[in-house]
Amino acid sequence: MGGVMARPWTLGAAVVLLVTACTYDSAGRRVRTGDIRFDERSITGRVVLTLQDDGTWSHLYVQQGDEIRSVVGLDGLIKASGWVDIERRPDGLVYEPSWPISNIWTFVTEDGQPIPRNLEVPLYLVAQLGLVGARVDIHTPGSEQAGVEVKPDCWLILFELQGRQVAGWATRKGAVCPEPRYPPGAPTRLAAVRNEVWESQYRPQPY
Repeated sequence: MGGVMARPWTLGAAVVLLVTACTYDSAGRRVRTGDIRFDERSITGRVVLTLQDDGTWSHLYVQQGDEIRSVVGLDGLIKASGWVDIERRPDGLVYEPSWPISNIWTFVTEDGQPIPRNLEVPLYLVAQLGLVGARVDIHTPGSEQAGVEVKPDCWLILFELQGRQVAGWATRKGAVCPEPRYPPGAPTRLAAVRNEVWESQYRPQPY
């Protein structure tokens, strides 16, 4: 989409996606999905970003060691004057932006194994564009079934990545929130009380 290059500074505002499709599985539960898909080399939907030969994502963002930076001199998903630190955990990843008013994202896998490095950039960008899944927060009905404590300045999204279950915790910088962990059995309990499941945004290769 040409709009990505023309107006990159508008991308950072998008945090929630509209559901674009609604079908039902064999158990009669709604199968929900968003309009963003991604893999190791591309993000597609209302925004298109692709990994280029020069290592940038559509000449807008680039990974430099343990940081993700903006390439252009305009604020977008990453501020032009800042960067996002990547901390690799044995069971996932932590992304911490350098600017003060921001969200720290911590991704924790159910199986306790790391997330592949070639997903580090697209996973963060999708989190900014609109990560979808079973949301747990103080407002969404049924969240108490997840078995985790949530507060006003933190929430989590349970989703599938490469056939694995992952919890994505978002915490406003400076807030006091529970230590991010994967809540065992939470997707099953949430699916039962909400009568819905979420389709993975990850697009398996080949596509």
